Amino acid sequence: AALLKDVAYMSRQVQQLLLLAEASEATNYDFSTVRVREVADEAVGYLQRMAEGADVKLAVSAVDDTLAWQADRGALFTLLKNLLENAIEHAPAGSSVGVEIRENSLAVRDHGPGVDAAQLPLLFERFWRGAHRRDHGAGLGLSICHEVARAHGWQLVVERAEPGLRFTLSLTPASA
Repeated sequence: AALLKDVAYMSRQVQQLLLLAEASEATNYDFSTVRVREVADEAVGYLQRMAEGADVKLAVSAVDDTLAWQADRGALFTLLKNLLENAIEHAPAGSSVGVEIRENSLAVRDHGPGVDAAQLPLLFERFWRGAHRRDHGAGLGLSICHEVARAHGWQLVVERAEPGLRFTLSLTPASA
């Protein structure tokens, strides 16, 4: 059992490294018109079991359910999945994680312990890991998100939400 657990852990790390390498190359993207709410609902559905195991509720709200962006659908899914996984890992039992979709931005918010203001710039650093984690990841998920955002010409920022953190993905007018 311990050996299988180690193999699963190493397999996940290799997968994350491959995703990071792929996300760093803009030529790997296939841009099309993507309905953002559909991708968000897909990511939430994919992570529903994880959220239930952590006793965390997931919610998506959108100003317009038909809102569409120019994006690589798979990359946007990966970005949202990673932000949501991170939020679920840090959210306390009984709390919620929300995705809020606006015309030119998307935000993911948790109500966890957050991080010190001095640590905010470190969150997108490769292999950096916070203290309040439920898993044993390598600290690549948020780096992947940052690379996906950069390849799309978007900006991904994080701020303290008291409690928790809010990650906001902003589109530039040219890419909206």
